[in-house]
Amino acid sequence: MKKFFALLAACTVVFSANAGSFQDINWGEKLAFYLPNRVLDALDMFSLSLGVGPVAEARLMGTRLADVGAGYSASTWKVYKGHNRQYGIGVEDGWYWSFISVGEEEFSVRDGSLLVDKYVECRAGIPTPEMRVYDYFEGPRDFWAIGGALGFLVDGDLYIHPVEWLDFALGFFLVDIRQDDLTFDSFNR
Repeated sequence: MKKFFALLAACTVVFSANAGSFQDINWGEKLAFYLPNRVLDALDMFSLSLGVGPVAEARLMGTRLADVGAGYSASTWKVYKGHNRQYGIGVEDGWYWSFISVGEEEFSVRDGSLLVDKYVECRAGIPTPEMRVYDYFEGPRDFWAIGGALGFLVDGDLYIHPVEWLDFALGFFLVDIRQDDLTFDSFNR
């Protein structure tokens, strides 16, 4: 029980720091979107993509710092349920190899649907969370993802996202560390 109250106190501190002040919170908005935001946070905890095309890859990853594998893809069509709420189709091209945290990559996602981020990543060496593709709030890739990919002509990958798991758990206390909860302003854009 002590752990529960310690977690609740920590959540309150984070929530207060996140929200500015307790009086600034729109409680009607928080309550109106409580259930939809918990469902979206639950869906954010994993990503999955399935593809078909000239592809060969095998990867096992415990964050980008513990990444082992190699792959090649040339115009592989994929269906995404991706990180940062990317849903749709896209075409992947490129190659990569990685051993532990050192590797090289020339990879792109192009010709996709509206909700799939198109990007190119050319990298040699050790990836860092500061890279645009790993941007915490808007990047198409999750630096902290854990999972893997496997395929030859038919390809699939599955990753879990530890930061999203924390966001899901804290969401029950109305704390949104990822700042991705729906608000009334979400529909005015």
